[in-house]
Amino acid sequence: MRTGAAAARLAADGVHADSGGCTTVMPVTVGQLLRTALNLYRHNLRLVLVVTVPIVAIVTVLTGLGLGELSARFNPGPPVRDAEIDFAALELVTVPLISAMLARWVFLTRRGEHIDVADLVANALEVFPAVLLVIVLWLAVSILGFVSLIVPGVYVFVSWYFVVQAVVIDGDRGFAAISRSAALVRGHWWQSALVGIGFRLAAFVPQGLIVLAFTPVARSTNSYAVVVVAAALTSVVAVPFLAIGATLYYLELRDAAGSAATV
Repeated sequence: MRTGAAAARLAADGVHADSGGCTTVMPVTVGQLLRTALNLYRHNLRLVLVVTVPIVAIVTVLTGLGLGELSARFNPGPPVRDAEIDFAALELVTVPLISAMLARWVFLTRRGEHIDVADLVANALEVFPAVLLVIVLWLAVSILGFVSLIVPGVYVFVSWYFVVQAVVIDGDRGFAAISRSAALVRGHWWQSALVGIGFRLAAFVPQGLIVLAFTPVARSTNSYAVVVVAAALTSVVAVPFLAIGATLYYLELRDAAGSAATV
């Protein structure tokens, strides 16, 4: 991959590549972050698909076969148990692996360093246990907060959102990753929430179009496998985009904290 060209595109979008300890300037608005993430996604689509499609395909096939979804008839309301298992597979396997790879990719690209897909995969597998641990903690505490009282759940969900980036980029582990994410978001909670909402809404548009396109096909063929394929496509489209956006914003918060510490 031509990292020099990628770094130049980042700079053109308001993200200045750095080398060593040089300070970088990140976009500060949701619109600029969305544009930067989309340009990174679009201009490096081949790499994004190479690291995303195999993971989504393997997880989809394994869960689809295990739950009998690939041979089932169309059902607009699948069993709750199946939906929970699909959610767990997505959030505990697909998202952590893709997020870990793309977080490292964005960080290295931003520094203008050489990027190797094999290195991205190897690093993601190496840090996966640490990433999985912080994601489980983040989701468990967030869900507990939602169930008991919605405000703490929302607060934790946003404050701890960048635990994967803390593990991959800064080498933090366990509660240290949670503490770093919370510390960086502190004082920027509302901005972070708005950025997250903006990215979720942007990802929802193609996801919704895919569902609208595939649902009539699934109904007419009476095959739930079509629904499974549609879900896989929404993951291929949305998960890497959200991972890229989260990493860009994490690096912005990180640089802002570093600049404040030197003042």
